Formats: sequence, structure tokens, C-alpha cells
Amino acid sequence: NTKLKAFSSLFHQTTSNGRTSSDHDRYHQIDRTKQHQWNEIHPNQLESIHQSSVVKTSNRNPSLSSPRSISFQRPSSKSHVIDTKHFPEYSNSNSFDSIYDHRQLQRKDSNGYVPRNRFVHFDLKGAPPKISYLRKIFPLIRKAGGNGILLEYEDMFPFDGRLKHAAANNAFTKNDIYQIKSLARANQLEIIPLVQTFGHLEFILKLEVYRHLRESDSYPQTICPSKNESSELLFEMIDQVLALHKESKWLHIGCDEVFQIGLCNLCQNQDINQLFLNHVKSIASYVNDRHQVIPIIWDDMLRQIYPETIKLYELHRSNLEIMIWTYIDDIYRFIPYGTWISYSQSFPKIWGASAFKGAFGETLTAPNIKMHLDNNIAWLGALEEQSTNFKTIQGLVITGWQRYDHLATLCELLPTSLPSLILDLLTVSNGKYESRLIRKLYEILNCGQNVMISNENIFSKNSNFFHLAQCDFPGSKILQMINDFEEINKRVDDFLYDLTVHKAWLTRYNFAHNITSPWRINEGLQNYPEIMYNLREVAKNALSTLGEVYENSTVFEWIEEKIYPQLIRMEKFYNETKNLEKLRVWPKRPIEPIADLFRFFR
Repeated sequence: NTKLKAFSSLFHQTTSNGRTSSDHDRYHQIDRTKQHQWNEIHPNQLESIHQSSVVKTSNRNPSLSSPRSISFQRPSSKSHVIDTKHFPEYSNSNSFDSIYDHRQLQRKDSNGYVPRNRFVHFDLKGAPPKISYLRKIFPLIRKAGGNGILLEYEDMFPFDGRLKHAAANNAFTKNDIYQIKSLARANQLEIIPLVQTFGHLEFILKLEVYRHLRESDSYPQTICPSKNESSELLFEMIDQVLALHKESKWLHIGCDEVFQIGLCNLCQNQDINQLFLNHVKSIASYVNDRHQVIPIIWDDMLRQIYPETIKLYELHRSNLEIMIWTYIDDIYRFIPYGTWISYSQSFPKIWGASAFKGAFGETLTAPNIKMHLDNNIAWLGALEEQSTNFKTIQGLVITGWQRYDHLATLCELLPTSLPSLILDLLTVSNGKYESRLIRKLYEILNCGQNVMISNENIFSKNSNFFHLAQCDFPGSKILQMINDFEEINKRVDDFLYDLTVHKAWLTRYNFAHNITSPWRINEGLQNYPEIMYNLREVAKNALSTLGEVYENSTVFEWIEEKIYPQLIRMEKFYNETKNLEKLRVWPKRPIEPIADLFRFFR
């Protein structure tokens, strides 16, 4: 309780970068992670965090529902306050007001801002699309204006040697990777591989053979930065990935959402910011010095650290670039203006990162296209505004998370999210959104005239663009299947709620005490055969349509996660109801309460 109160007070303070946490829950899930847990916070961390005014969050997260025990929450800043102590050039409030009104700047007339690099993030985490599917969509990405791919293999990379256990049983082969590279090259798409090197290492730390390298034995997310064996393992991962990507200019080394830090015996007496920066410097230097490749990290862990502290580590000497990410339509809520100024003192080259899926709910089946479009539009404005503060804005990566972490279930599938991706790419490549881009979207997705609706009404029709299932793009059948699933899923929920909650003859009380009206049962079950039949048909359709894009393991995972629970609910309800229907005599009142009830009064 003391720890929680201490952090609660920090959440309502403004940091040196003007970060506040008020009303962050308005965005119940707005950035990829998901509620950040503050796992096993040590007293010395509280002091360090207080001194650094740490306020961290995620959901890439958007969600406030991560299985992480106690977490840092991303700052949501309404008042973009500049710390004039550290940024004296903005001590004059009038001059600050004149140079910064981000909403006014974002609304200004402009020919648009087109990032030089427009990359698409492929998150493979244990469920990669077939290469035959990538062969179909790479040309669409190029046609929409994309010119690169951020490829996050995770356990799908064919690790070998001491890392052989880290590769999934269905990992790509080296030949598969050669094919992917060939497809990318044919479509003029540059590849940046991504290797996690600090947090989000569940895919390897979950295994017994690597368990001893965890920062906290209870949580497999974070590797201990103080063990020599950790560095050796990470260097080997980097070596193996870059051996198959020798032509890559950049390597993304992750380092986001490092939730457990400063916890183990080797680390607990060290400053957590120093631990983080030392580790980043070590990995970045290895990538740059050993492989002559430019390292990139996610920025979120830096938001809690004073610019003077960051500068001490001279990360620019390893040519480190940061990728700044947030997935809402108010970029400066999570990345206040002062944070950008802080970054500009240590990182002359930066990237932005938006999202086309995997940002607004861990178990969604289809993305909210309007919300993702708004995020990408906001990023164009922010990058244009910040272009004068940095030597180079390298580009924008449109992320597409497949799971919120390695141990989570699937969120939106790639085929279902293709319309979102293409519209975002068209907008980013155009420098701004214009209604004419909808026509281009229809063309790329091979939509017929029967699909065309006015540009003005497209967003009001439905946020998921399910009407585009009538188009003929790679995965359109899956989009239709998802639409059918959403409809039957709602029918199942409504059916069971109506009979077990809304009406009075098939509640848990009725089942517990064997008292009901058989006539009411017959009446209630009239729609059961139709609903159950349609649910089974959707399951069969999912099996065939998903099989065109994914291996069986992914196909059955999705069906087991989404459809199987509803099949079981319906089947169990029907069997229990039919047993209840057999009764021909019923108990006299008053009816004795169930015995289990009384344990809650002890």
C-alpha cells in the first residue's frame, strides 16, 4: 500500500518534461502495452524514481489490462509545460507560446509532410503469415507508398547453436528468410530486423535453460543487464540475425517496456536509469562497432530520464537512433514538447511510430480504422513540427502488433487489418489525409462498384470497414469471416443473457434448486438450433479461410480462443437445460439456500 500510494502521488505530478498522468484512462488502452505493472518495486527504486520524476506507461498499450503486477503508466500530458531550468531558451513564456501551439500548427494549411521512410512493422510472434501471403501483400504495400519493413521475428527466427531452444518449433528456415528478403527486394522494400535485447524477452526467458538470466524469477519479460552471460546471449542473437541480414543499414534492438529493472541481487543497489543506459550503450556499441550497423531503440524508457543524464552516456557515439512511439491522436499527450527538446540534445536522428492494428484492445478481431488513421495523421503533424529540432527525421514506422506480448493471445489478424494498413500508408505517403485517397484504397483492394460508397460516409458506415469484405484483396474472405463471427458472437451473448439473466426461468438459481417452468424452457430454446448451426458454420469457415494465410497452429489457436468458448457455453447451457426440463415435480417453498452461500458470511 505504501508503494502504491507513493506512485499514485507521482501520477498526479508534472515532471520536468511537463508530463502529467491525469485522465490517462480516457484512453483505456491506447498504446501497445497495456497496463504497466510495477513489479516488485524496491524502496531504493522509489527514491530513484522520485528523483527522476519517473512516469512511464505503455499499451503501446493501450490497454489497462496487462498481466503485469504493478506497472508504470504512460504519462498523459494536457499541459505541455517546458522546464525552463533545463531549457532556459524557453524561459520567456510569450516566446514559447508563439513557437508552440501544436493543435494550431497541426491545423495549418500545408502541402503535407511525407516522411522519407515509410515502413510497415511485421510482428511475427509465434504466428507468422505464410510466405505465399507475403508474396501477395508486399506489392500492395509498395503500391500504397511503403518503402520498407520493420521485421520482428522473435521466436520465428531460425536460431541455432546455443540459441537453438529460442526458436519456435514452426520457426522460419533460413531459406524462408531468403525468400522474404527476395520478395522485399523485388518490391523495393528495405528491411530493418528487430531483436529485443532488454524487455519483451519472454520468448527466450520463459524457457528453463535461460531462466537464470531473468531480472526477476517471477517474470520472464526482462533480462538481467548485470550478468556477463546476458550480454553474451544477446550478442549471439544479434550476430545470428545480422548474418542473414548483412545488407541492413539498421538494427532495431527494442528496449521498450522494461518493467522489471533493478530487482535482482546484482542490480538492486544500482540506479535504474544508469542500469538502463549502460545496457543500451553496451548493446548499441556492439551493433555499431562490430557490425557497422546503426542501432535503433524504442524511446519510452528514456522519457523518465533527465536530458543531462542521457547526455552523459554519449549514446550518439554509437549512432543510436530512437523510435518515438504512441498510438493516440494527441501525440503530445504522451510525448510532451519538452521531451522532444530533451531528445534533440542527444539524438540528432529520430523515427516516429504509429499503428495500423494492435493498439486499442488486446483481444480485438478487427481494428478501428478511424482511430488508427487519426493517429497517423497526428504523427505527420508532429514530425513536421519537430523537423526543425532534429538533424534528420528518418521516417515513420506503422506498427502492427500481433500480440501485446509473447504470452498473450492474438489481437487483430493481419489480413483483417490490411484495409487499415493501406489507408494509413496512402495517407502517410501523401503527407496528409484527403478524401480522394478512399478511391485509391478501393483500387488497391480491388473493390468493385458495388462496394463504392461516398467518401463522406465511409467512416460513419462502420469503424472496421467490414463492407470491404466484398472486395477481392488478399485476406478479404477472412474479413468476411470475422464479420460473420462478430454477428453470431453477439447473438450467442444476447441469447444466453436473455435466458439466464433477463428472464426468470433459467437463471443460476433455477439450476441450483431444480425449479423452473418446462413450458418456458421450450419457448426459450426455439432459437438454439439456428444459433448453434451458424456458430459451427463460422468455425468451419474460419478453418478454411485462415488456413490460406496461416499454419494450422495459428488457425486452431484463433478458433480455440474466439469460437470454441462460445460453442462450449451453448452446448453446456443446452445440456443443463434439457436435464432441468425432465423434472416433473418441484420443491415446496420456502426453498433452502445452497450451503456454499454461507461461507461468504464467515
